[in-house]
Amino acid sequence: MEKLNIKYIVIEISLVTIGILVAIAINNWNSERLLNKEIDNYLVEVQYEIENTGIKYQRNKIKLLESMTEKLVRVMKIVQRNDLDSIPYLKQLIWPIGTTWPVEYSLPIIDEFINKDYLNHINDDSLKSTLKLYSGVKENSIMMAEFNTEQYLNKVESYVNKNIEYLEIMDGDFWKINEIVDHPRLKTNFKKLFNDLEFWNVLTLKTETFAIELSNLKSHNRHFETINNQLKSYIKKNNLIEKRREE
Repeated sequence: MEKLNIKYIVIEISLVTIGILVAIAINNWNSERLLNKEIDNYLVEVQYEIENTGIKYQRNKIKLLESMTEKLVRVMKIVQRNDLDSIPYLKQLIWPIGTTWPVEYSLPIIDEFINKDYLNHINDDSLKSTLKLYSGVKENSIMMAEFNTEQYLNKVESYVNKNIEYLEIMDGDFWKINEIVDHPRLKTNFKKLFNDLEFWNVLTLKTETFAIELSNLKSHNRHFETINNQLKSYIKKNNLIEKRREE
């Protein structure tokens, strides 16, 4: 009788244990299903953000950096030729040295996605690897922005403040609306700049920085295009748009 009771106890314990394990398995399956669903919803939003905010920002910034780099190269050529007759033209071109123009990304959805560690839960290894490019792009842009700012504050700003009347090179609607023009008594000696080694070095450093930043940004843009294309492919393959509409 005692052996029979032990047998029943063992069976009962086994059944309870199996029941618990099945419940845990179902709970884990459901939790994973909900997590994957949330990740897929994020990926749809990330794709939209990358394409409509990130890539558009990059394209506009590339155009700006190309324009500013071209202007400073023209200034360098004018100085190189000692073309004093082109000083009025130089004054229109030189404005990019007047401040910093860092590349700064504002993409809160993908940042939140990464901060939640959802990236490591993506089942598609190829997509996971591609999305990791974003962190490298952001880190590189932050480093370049810090370098750009430090260079401007340490080498450019002090020279500009001492040698160039800012409003002579920076034309803007704000000044026109408020009827503020160049300083009435203090003017920039542009002829002197043609034989000023410090000016030449500042101009060279600023032009070189723009060229480096432009090259980096074009590389970042290629990474974003890759991320965008792979996200589109993943979304289409898994019918994520249709699934969201059905919910």
